[in-house]
Amino acid sequence: MGYPGYPQYGPPQQPPSRWPWILGILVVVAALMVGVIAAGIIIIGRERNSRANDASATVATTVVAGPGATAVVPPAATAPPADPSTQTVGSLRGQANADLPVVSATIADRWVPQISAKQPGLVATDFDGRMVNWTNSEILAQHQRLRQQFPGARLVWSNDWTTFDLDGWWITLGGASYSDPASANAWCDAHALSADDCFAKLVSNNRGSAGTTQYR
Repeated sequence: MGYPGYPQYGPPQQPPSRWPWILGILVVVAALMVGVIAAGIIIIGRERNSRANDASATVATTVVAGPGATAVVPPAATAPPADPSTQTVGSLRGQANADLPVVSATIADRWVPQISAKQPGLVATDFDGRMVNWTNSEILAQHQRLRQQFPGARLVWSNDWTTFDLDGWWITLGGASYSDPASANAWCDAHALSADDCFAKLVSNNRGSAGTTQYR
């Protein structure tokens, strides 16, 4: 029973609990840590994949060949692009080599019409009057045309014969040989080839160049 004139007091009130706030903060922190860890794992995985791809392009691949044996396979090499000039020189050399037995057997030590003499870098007219800066490709193309126009035409390399003073020239010879230079020059006249393009030449490895050229 209370007393008059004094306020009556009930049971003391308890302060609100802080645990829900603490738990909420802990959950948020845990979620952030999980996100950071996941992002780190993704970044590390990408870096490893990138390094593996780079290494596979430059480092030899190791293959297990059997128990106790290991084979190393080098990375495939990329072939350099073919050089057209080198290929053309090979074609010219191959043609001269193919013609060499015929020249040695039927033309050597006899007079023959020489209808072309070219080397790379020469600036001179072609048979059609066109001025040409001669390359190996141009030389080969002209020789092939002359072979079609004059059956029996042959290609020689001046280095292979002692009757040519200058090295490095590709020489196209007409398809007939003679015992005298006048007959070879008559062949040039009969085919209407200019004096600059066609004249008598003796091809040999048994003498020097003196007396082996007869101009028209």
